[in-house]
Amino acid sequence: MGPGPMGPMGPGPMGPMGPGPMGPGPMGGMPGMPPGPMGPGPLGPGPMGPGPMGPPMGPGPMGGMPGMPPGPMGPGPGPMGGMPGMAPGPMGPGPMGGGMPGASPTTCPRCSAPALPGFAFCQQCGFRIGAPASSPGPAPIDAQGATLAATGEAAAAVRAGMMPGPGAMGGGMGMGAMPPVAASAPPPAPAPQQSAANWGVAVSVNRDGTDGERFSLAGEYVIVGRAGADISFDQDRFLARQHARLEPTAEGCRVVPIDTQNGVFRKIDAPVEIVHGSTVLVGREVLRFEKVDPDEKAPEPLVRHGVALFGSPPREPWGRLLQMLPSGGVRDVRHLWDDEITLGREEGDLVYSDDAFLSRRHCTIGWDGSRAVITDLGSSNGTFVRLAGVTSVKHGEHVRMGDQLFRIELRR
Repeated sequence: MGPGPMGPMGPGPMGPMGPGPMGPGPMGGMPGMPPGPMGPGPLGPGPMGPGPMGPPMGPGPMGGMPGMPPGPMGPGPGPMGGMPGMAPGPMGPGPMGGGMPGASPTTCPRCSAPALPGFAFCQQCGFRIGAPASSPGPAPIDAQGATLAATGEAAAAVRAGMMPGPGAMGGGMGMGAMPPVAASAPPPAPAPQQSAANWGVAVSVNRDGTDGERFSLAGEYVIVGRAGADISFDQDRFLARQHARLEPTAEGCRVVPIDTQNGVFRKIDAPVEIVHGSTVLVGREVLRFEKVDPDEKAPEPLVRHGVALFGSPPREPWGRLLQMLPSGGVRDVRHLWDDEITLGREEGDLVYSDDAFLSRRHCTIGWDGSRAVITDLGSSNGTFVRLAGVTSVKHGEHVRMGDQLFRIELRR
């Protein structure tokens, strides 16, 4: 090898020494020394003379590192090895050097330094030795071109351009050609769905007795309630989200109460039997009917120290009405003892003079010795009884849900 980059220098300060017994040291061959059996070290010749001692081991598999045995493919210069100007080792550069095994070096057109094939740039001066073959760029895309999503003549033109042309194999499908796409007729438009049969109408009755909004009754059932119901009244705080369900029947219609707090009331147009626990609505009065136990009908007088307690003359009631409050409590309890009790705003046995929705004589509750029957007396606002379960209603009957009154009209 020629002199190092510092100019021609003689032997080092230790006197003329021959090459080390095992080849160059760990940092590559020094000036004046032949290369080791695996090629020069990674940093090339240095400016100083040979070192006094050389390790008795060859370069490692990663480019001339001492103390490591060669790899299975033969040692080759690592990322730091294979500097320009150095001949390759017996096996050529290793897999980490970037060259091909057994390939002959080329010459840089700028500095005439040898370079291994496969390197795009000269490792001495950085000149680009060879440019990779340029691949054709992608075909320009027509942003407004017709696609398979087009219809009519535009779609036919697209499909015609995709038909296979003659290929290299003779009449076959060309490279990149797509198989023909069979033109398909557009799917038929879905038939309009017919609405379910309308079997009735729920007419909202205003407070003055006039007809309000009309709600169609169709399908298997109709839900009445607040938000989300088929017939909804969002501002009615006495309605539940799903308050009741109206269902068609062979005889007409039936009402299925869903809410258990306020329930559903039906306006009576004939005498109706009421049982223990029934709730009636007269005017604005919500009254619960209860039968009296036998021991309450004729209680024994209280006697203390041989003296009877003085009190009102005893009566034998058969029932009582409890006035229900919005809080769930009870305010007034009225016992019923005659065979017929009349309720009204001005006349009767039970008078509620402060209720403007009551008629002067509103309704009666009669007792026949075993059962109680309530009868409306033609009042303006009607008398209502709360439904105890699923109940059939006829054409023209009224039902009350929350603060809403409906008249049910059925198709005949």
